[in-house]
Amino acid sequence: MEPEYIDLNSYFSGANPDMKFERYRNLWKKAGDYKVFTSFPLHLDIELSGVCNLKCKNCFQNELLDVPLGLMDTRLFERIITEGTQKGLCAIKLQIRGESFLHPGLFDCIKFSKKMGVLDTQITTNGTLLNSETIQKVLDSGLDGIIFSADTHHTDNYKLENKTSRVEAAINELLSRRKESSLKKPWVRIQSSIPSMDKTSFETAKNYIKKKFPLADIHVVSRLYDFRYDHDVFDDLHTSYDMGPCSYLMHRLAVFWNGDVTVCCSDYNNKFQLGNIYDKSLEDIWKSEKLTRFRQMHFSGKRQLMDVCKHCQADLSPKTQSGRVMDKTKQHIADYAT
Repeated sequence: MEPEYIDLNSYFSGANPDMKFERYRNLWKKAGDYKVFTSFPLHLDIELSGVCNLKCKNCFQNELLDVPLGLMDTRLFERIITEGTQKGLCAIKLQIRGESFLHPGLFDCIKFSKKMGVLDTQITTNGTLLNSETIQKVLDSGLDGIIFSADTHHTDNYKLENKTSRVEAAINELLSRRKESSLKKPWVRIQSSIPSMDKTSFETAKNYIKKKFPLADIHVVSRLYDFRYDHDVFDDLHTSYDMGPCSYLMHRLAVFWNGDVTVCCSDYNNKFQLGNIYDKSLEDIWKSEKLTRFRQMHFSGKRQLMDVCKHCQADLSPKTQSGRVMDKTKQHIADYAT
C-alpha cells in the first residue's frame, strides 16, 4: 500500500511550537514505518565541516575518504535553512563526516536556524575543542541538543591521558554550568561504542559513562562497526540480523559542505549522489526519481542489492538462534539509551 502523502505546511498550520513538535514526532514514527511520505524531509544532516581534527582508528576519516573536504559557506547554510523552514523542515544535525566546532561560524549558524524556526537543532562532536569560552557560546546559542562521543578509539587518539581528562572535564563543566543556569537545553547525550554487545560488556560500558558524566541526560552504548564500503559493519550482520527498509530514506537528506546531497551519513564518499543544491532544490531532490527508486527497492526487500545499504547497521531486527526474528519492530540496533 502506498504511504499517505503529507504536506508539511498544511499539517503544521496553526500549531504552536509545542504542538508542532508533538506532530513532528508523530510523523517521524509513521514515516519511518513507511506509512506516510512527507512533502519535504523532516530532518537534514548538514555538514558545516567535512574536516576533522582527529584521525581515529575506526573512522572513515582515517584514509577511507576519497572526496575533497572543506568548510560550508555560511551563505549556503542560510540558503538550506531558508528553503527548509519555508517547506516544513523540523530538525537538523550539524555534523556528518567532520568536526563542526572547526567551523568559525558554527554558533551563528545555530542561532540562524533557531531564528528561522527549526524545532530541533543538534550537533555531534568529539568534544576536543570544548573550553570555557565555547561552553558559554553553546549555552547562549539556543542549541537544542549536543551529542558527545566518549569512545575508547577517541581516547587512544588523544594520545595523552591528561588530554582525555581535559575533554571529560570540559563536558562535565558544560553540564554543571547548564545546571547552575537552570537551563533545560541543550540536552546532552553521551555515546560510546564497544566491540561486543554481550550483556556484561554493555553494562560495563553503560555504567562507566554514567559514572563519568552523571549529569548527562542520555547515555547510549552501541556496537562498534566497520566503516569500509566493501565490508559488513558487523561480522555477523547477515547471520544474526534481518534487514528492514531503512527509515533514513523517509526521514532525511544529508547535505555535504559543498552542497552535494546524498541519502545519509553512511554514504561518506557520496556514491549515491542525488544532486547538488546549487543546481536543484532540496524539495526536488527529495521527490526525485532516483530517491523514489531507492525507497521502492528497500520497501520491496531489495536493500541488499544496494552497495552501501547491504553492509549497513540501520534498521535491523535481531534473529534468535533458530533464525526467527526476535522483534518484528524495526529498530536501529546501535541505540541503547538509558
